[in-house]
Amino acid sequence: MEKAVLKILLTFAILSVICCAFWQLRWLTSASEAAILFAITGGVIAIDFAWTFLRKSIRNRT
Repeated sequence: MEKAVLKILLTFAILSVICCAFWQLRWLTSASEAAILFAITGGVIAIDFAWTFLRKSIRNRT
């Protein structure tokens, strides 16, 4: 579980660096665009956890 938390923190740290770079290049024009990127990332991580949990629960049944 600690590996998963570490990977999530690393993902958000990398996304923060990318957002800062895009902000400097003026590719992001508002904070809401950055917030949307973080929300999408959080959604993808949540879906990944749900899919992993579902696969493990199906495998444990058989």
